Amino acid sequence: MDFLILQVFHLEKREIAFGSVNVEKGVSSSINAILSEDASFFIKKSKSGNVTQNVTFKENLEAPIEKGEVIGNVTYTMDNEEIKSINIIAENEVKKINLLNMTAAIYKDWFNMLR
Repeated sequence: MDFLILQVFHLEKREIAFGSVNVEKGVSSSINAILSEDASFFIKKSKSGNVTQNVTFKENLEAPIEKGEVIGNVTYTMDNEEIKSINIIAENEVKKINLLNMTAAIYKDWFNMLR
């Protein structure tokens, strides 16, 4: 009887910021990116090699962006074989900039400069 002996790879936690992504036409110029789930997986112990990750983000992200919206993807590979692919999501919402919140931001900046 053959038993598969597996090992667990824990690479990234879901709640840790995975990076910052630029946002166009938003009240904020960037947004934190997080994984949609923990990056952990099982592989056979007999398989050994380096785990590599390939991260891709959507190009030209434009507001509005909803919290939890998919903004990219990370793919983990070992020995040129895909092990797991996980969506990268927006940690918070970014609203589209408009005249009202643009004016409020200008007044806030002026107020902070005069302090």
